[in-house]
Amino acid sequence: MAETNHELTQRFYTRFQAVTSDLLAQLEFLRTGSSTSEFVERLAAEQAKLRKELTDAIAFLPGYDQRQCENKLKDIEAQLESLRAATAPKAKFSFKRKAKPATQASTSAPPSNTETTTSPSIVLPKISPVTTLSETKTHTSGLNLSGHDYSYLTISSLSAPWSAASDLTISDLNDCIVNLVPSDANPDVPHDLTFTALHARNITNSVLILPIVSGSALLHDMNNCVIALGSRQFRMHTSTLVDVYISIASNPIIEHCSAIRFANYPSCLRPVSFTDAAQTPTSNYLAVQDFSHIRATPSPNWSALPEDKLISKIEWPLTQRDVAEALPKLLPASSQ
Repeated sequence: MAETNHELTQRFYTRFQAVTSDLLAQLEFLRTGSSTSEFVERLAAEQAKLRKELTDAIAFLPGYDQRQCENKLKDIEAQLESLRAATAPKAKFSFKRKAKPATQASTSAPPSNTETTTSPSIVLPKISPVTTLSETKTHTSGLNLSGHDYSYLTISSLSAPWSAASDLTISDLNDCIVNLVPSDANPDVPHDLTFTALHARNITNSVLILPIVSGSALLHDMNNCVIALGSRQFRMHTSTLVDVYISIASNPIIEHCSAIRFANYPSCLRPVSFTDAAQTPTSNYLAVQDFSHIRATPSPNWSALPEDKLISKIEWPLTQRDVAEALPKLLPASSQ
């Protein structure tokens, strides 16, 4: 039976609300964290796709809903343009000879000393006041862990002295173990360590053991990985074969992902204040929303991590390990 206009409207509006909420959250994340033109254009492509869906839905959407959706898309477009301008490469500075203005022929006699010649005057360009580092820096504040292979990485591996009030970017890792929680490998880290946001991308065959993230966690292009973290929001895109151990109060969101398995954040990684079961926050780690599967049927792209596949307390690599030996025992591809 063909769907009625009301059913079509409800289905479209449910997806529209979910996608726009995700886009706005990602824009906020990029605005306060590490933003590049690549990520901005990726969001722009998602926005363009949603605009096409709105255009296709005009045939059955009531006028009021059309206007509401149009206004929300315009707001997203404006934010995208602002981010695009902020991440655009700066124009290269070059010295240019200033054109010499035309002058009327002089009626005065030439200089009497014909042996003395005068070089044409060179007009130096007007130089702007020196731009400070903070003015040229575009969304690069925070800590960075990038470009490592076959390494065991700790707090001391971060790009700058760590601070609990920092965003964290992890990118371009292959066959690594990242341990940023209080443990034998990080003896000087306080037990209440909390990063403000996480942005992870392009990570392969790696294990990420992270503390609580007070804001959003945004992950792209992860393959055959394990990640453990706590966060307020969690969004994963274009990833496959990832085991996610997470403590989260909202609904985790995935899109264009496959073979993702979810489990609760391990108690052995929790801060001391949360080791008591009565104080452990409730986690919605199995309330996953798959934006690539907006149907009533269960998504085939994620599942609960079976108990017999969970990493045990003694197996978590919280001390320095030989990554080549440790990783095959931990990664999803080894336990499917």
